[in-house]
Amino acid sequence: MKIFLIASECPPVPGGIATYVGNMAAMFSDAGHDITVFARSPQTGIEEKNKLKIIKIVPKDTYLLNSTKAHPRSETHPAFPHNVMGYWGAISYQLAEEVINYIRTHAQPDIIESEDYSGIAYFLLQKKLLGCPELQRVPIVLNLHSPQYLLYPPDKMPSYHLCDYWVGRMEKFCILAADGIFAPTQYIAQQVKTTLNPDLDIEIIPLPAPQKLLHKEQLPLSLPTPGDIVYFGRLEVRKGIIPLLEACSQLWDAGINFQLTAIGGDTWYHLQGCYMKAYLTEKYRQYINSGKLIISSPLPQAQLYERLKKAWCVVLPSLWENFPNTCLESMLLGKAILASSAVGHVEMLQTAAMQGGLIFDWQNSNDFANKLNQVLSYSTTEILELGSKARTLILKISAPENVLSKRIAHLKKVIGQHEDRNIFPSLNYLPHGKVSYPSSLVVDIDIDISIKGRISICIPFYNCGHYIGETLNSVFASTYPDLEVIIFNDGSTEKKSLETLAVIEQTHSNLKIIHSKNLGVATARNKMAEIASGEYIAFLDADDQISPTFYTQAAKVLKQYQNVGFVASWIKEFGNSEKVWVAWNTEFPYLLCHNTLGVCTVVRKAAYLAAGGMKSVLAENLEDYECWVNMCEKGWLGVVIPELHYFYRIRSDSRLQNSNREQLLYLYELIAEEHPQLYQDYGAEIYHLLNQNGASWLWDNPSQNTVELNVNMTGMEILSLVTNKLKKVYSDGGISLILNRSLLVGKSLLRTWR
Repeated sequence: MKIFLIASECPPVPGGIATYVGNMAAMFSDAGHDITVFARSPQTGIEEKNKLKIIKIVPKDTYLLNSTKAHPRSETHPAFPHNVMGYWGAISYQLAEEVINYIRTHAQPDIIESEDYSGIAYFLLQKKLLGCPELQRVPIVLNLHSPQYLLYPPDKMPSYHLCDYWVGRMEKFCILAADGIFAPTQYIAQQVKTTLNPDLDIEIIPLPAPQKLLHKEQLPLSLPTPGDIVYFGRLEVRKGIIPLLEACSQLWDAGINFQLTAIGGDTWYHLQGCYMKAYLTEKYRQYINSGKLIISSPLPQAQLYERLKKAWCVVLPSLWENFPNTCLESMLLGKAILASSAVGHVEMLQTAAMQGGLIFDWQNSNDFANKLNQVLSYSTTEILELGSKARTLILKISAPENVLSKRIAHLKKVIGQHEDRNIFPSLNYLPHGKVSYPSSLVVDIDIDISIKGRISICIPFYNCGHYIGETLNSVFASTYPDLEVIIFNDGSTEKKSLETLAVIEQTHSNLKIIHSKNLGVATARNKMAEIASGEYIAFLDADDQISPTFYTQAAKVLKQYQNVGFVASWIKEFGNSEKVWVAWNTEFPYLLCHNTLGVCTVVRKAAYLAAGGMKSVLAENLEDYECWVNMCEKGWLGVVIPELHYFYRIRSDSRLQNSNREQLLYLYELIAEEHPQLYQDYGAEIYHLLNQNGASWLWDNPSQNTVELNVNMTGMEILSLVTNKLKKVYSDGGISLILNRSLLVGKSLLRTWR
């Protein structure tokens, strides 16, 4: 079997994911399967050994490449896409591009596997769903390792900061979009089902044991030292390090004699705003000084194993855990283990037939103390026997030959059942979301066969004579074979524009021009939609442009997915800007706070008209945004092709450029009034998003953590805003951009003071 493995960590880098990648890749390659690993790595390179290839991919660093002359927010920048989206979104995009390019030169694999962590498979799955030819007929399976969205609560950290929040949304999308899902424990499988969908089909397959720990004669001889308790793993809230040290300090105060050594990497303790090691060192300094507590940095693996051979017991105090390598390695090393209950490692330590360690319950205030005292009271023989049981048990669970047979059976099942979907996955829908699928998924059953698939391009026109020729040239360059072009002259007054329209009317017999008094862009679009003959309508402003393949790709998506109401793309600004805007699928509740795509879309006409089109009450601005909210409330989904197909002209005299804070705030109020139930249903989540990210009309990209200008600021707050904005802009691209942005900040501040 030919397998691709996508990973956020690359062996031999320390870490649970890197360890899994190394163990799993070795298991497959040793069994004769071709496996290629694509992994994020601090160093580039390709390693090959027998049937295993590891392709190391270094993330592009936007801060090290600022000397380039390219615009700092454009697709020509060497750091693209890291310069236009958050870290994990950019990693996901970069990994997807690497995989697709590799397939072009090396052929498709039988299957692709990715972890769930940080949504690294997001763009791979998105591109596959949207028709990327290199990924067609290739199933993508997801390994439930440790999605960040499940870790935020046990790590006691806020979970609605945009970059973190969006990573969680990417992870959830990956789980819903994957062709197959497997998990090492029932614990994580149940958590995912509870937070997403109880009907998810999740196969339970343990992780394989590393080859180096399988042969007992090659392991360090266990020489347990009485009273020597060891914890190893990250110093992290969810790992239970805080209740562990608190419980141990009470035992020390009670005169219980033992030593605890905590070995692990430092992490940020969000609740206290400091690093965990500093927090623990300060709080438990007296026990460190007395030698009862040792807090050690991570050790190289060989040194760690040497240290563990002297441990009387390894303690696993986690509050949240899946299938930890700390438990796997400790059991294989034959160590006595004291572990917390109600988490994933319990499934490693006990079965109906065997107990491989002592389990305590954090909910029982005396349980840890009682179980630790029990362990301390054991004889050396009893400790060795407990460790031997642990090793015997984990070998039955994680022996590579047992895991391999289950994995191969699962992969073959996924490959055999793989087929194209006709429903695009989304977090909007029940049971996770608040809306149902559209009441009538098949809306084209009565469409005349002669116009089925036709796209009617609707172009509102108001004094845009200087630009309409370029816009039409881009339309006529389209590869899509069946287009209808409609221009709605919305009461133009400029002589040059009227003359240009007259020339177009005489030159192009294959388009319609409708002349009207000024009705506003929302009404103009609705009028065109009503008279359009196409199955689909495409909105395009008279000064913008589209790529030759956009309509072809968008129509393909609409034909395949019955629940997709409209299709958009990433946006490339031109004219007075070179910025790229990364658009995203329409997703509640974020969409209720900020738009995620532009007006240039291909829309299912029947769905648009049934939803009522665009509302004239929003004549000043945001009429397209409200339309997307309205259609999504009725169950339709907007999806974004993650490529640059929409070219958006930036003009100083455009409607958007001349919008102001008061206008936008008022229009947001109107939008909320139009959808009271939707805003009520998502009220708590909207509150958290606004509370942690500031005013939503200033958000730019959900994958980036950007908190900008807010209302009612003091002079000191304004000074702080300017300082922080300059720092951010400097990191984004240099002095020239700072000057331009400073002018924009000044303009915004003047509006605030008026």
